Amino acid sequence: MGLGQNFRRWGMRAFIAVMVLSPHAASADTITPDRIAAALSKLEALAEGVVAYGGVPGLAIGVVHDDEVIFLKGFGHREAGKPEAVDADTVFQIASLSKPVSATIVAALVSERIVSWDAKIVDLDPAFRLSEPYPTSELTVRDLFSHRSGVPGTAGDDLEDIGYDRAEILRRLRFVSPSSSFRAGYSYSNFGLTEGATAAAKPTGKSWEEVAEQKLYSPLGMTSTVMRSSSSTSIAPRSTSRSTASGPRR
Repeated sequence: MGLGQNFRRWGMRAFIAVMVLSPHAASADTITPDRIAAALSKLEALAEGVVAYGGVPGLAIGVVHDDEVIFLKGFGHREAGKPEAVDADTVFQIASLSKPVSATIVAALVSERIVSWDAKIVDLDPAFRLSEPYPTSELTVRDLFSHRSGVPGTAGDDLEDIGYDRAEILRRLRFVSPSSSFRAGYSYSNFGLTEGATAAAKPTGKSWEEVAEQKLYSPLGMTSTVMRSSSSTSIAPRSTSRSTASGPRR
């Protein structure tokens, strides 16, 4: 799937809420255990109300304070009209939150000098083309992550809806007219960023999914986070994350 498809396009069944309580992010007042307990009580009531009044079928909340998970609970159901409940281990699709996740993974490759933000896509992925020769020859990883390639925001989304795979959608971007001149406009592009991420991974000789696991998920203990549409099918750079678990797994 193109990175960052919105919740309705993914058939989202629930919503994730994560709060971080940190003395450094608060006012000068100290965050005491009593204040935390009071806040968590209100948070739980708020979550129950959102589900009860139909805001979402279900949600999961994790609260972290001083690097410890102090609240972890699911509310409601995984899918409207069905009995399966959301709990602390429910897996969620995270939509466009996968964009900063993907940027973090590419940043790790940049830090190791495996690739550069200004590496040209034509050098990383010679088969990739835009509709015009000049942008194709000058396009960089930075351009795609900055959404300034000229690729229209929705380009490829319709093809995904009718079942085309990632490789074919990226190939067909060459047939799409630009929404602006190269580097002259901004257009939020799911598949533009998808190309930037997958191209950046190519110098490693590994798939994007393998690089994500090696550079981010495994070191952080994110054992329930993947960039696959299922256990066997890889679609695009997007994450499916556990709502949380014992310890930091986000």
